[in-house]
Amino acid sequence: MLWGLKPVEQRAAHGLARERLKRFIHVGFFLPGERMASERRLAEQIGISRVTLREALGVLEAEGYVQIRRGASGGAFVAGEDALKRMADNQFSAQPATALRVLEYRDHAEPEAARLAAMRRSPADLKQIGQAIDGLRRAATLGEIRRSEAAFHLSVAQASGNPFFAASIEDAMALMFLPFPSGDPSHEADASHRLRLAVADAVDARNEPAAARAMQDVLTANRERMPRRQVA
Repeated sequence: MLWGLKPVEQRAAHGLARERLKRFIHVGFFLPGERMASERRLAEQIGISRVTLREALGVLEAEGYVQIRRGASGGAFVAGEDALKRMADNQFSAQPATALRVLEYRDHAEPEAARLAAMRRSPADLKQIGQAIDGLRRAATLGEIRRSEAAFHLSVAQASGNPFFAASIEDAMALMFLPFPSGDPSHEADASHRLRLAVADAVDARNEPAAARAMQDVLTANRERMPRRQVA
């Protein structure tokens, strides 16, 4: 058998749409409790029919990711923070080996992406990284921290100038719903901002070794959020 040659997987359109929306929730682009775009707009953004979108949202509702509310003020809403935190913790506990592989990959890939970003970053890259840092500085909820952190990591990966880093790091972030930051949002935001600002400063200064070390510090801190028995 040829390496990597596998049967073509037949998947319904609503299943693909479900995966796309779940990916946005896993990474943190959709905030807990946030109302999604209107059905028409969301279907256009994903490139599917509204009927297919309704099927995808129905599955996500059954899985606990979204809530569908009826009426004039209704629509599709991301599940609340407490519900998403429980889901993330449960998924992590149920699939510790997969979670460890995600962490292992990021431990190796992201410091190198940060080093390359310090070498290759453009003014536009620095602007994107700075916007993510500003988002952390202003974050008032754990969901906002998660979204700003995701934007930061993907911005650094993009600044590496290597599209394979950018794509694979996002894939790793989306694969599993890793646990949220916990504790007081103000404290978590301050700590997260401080660690990632060190990366941003090193990238800005074109200090490649410092950028890699600072990113490793960020990833080490991320591991502290995980259940101790799972990340040894």
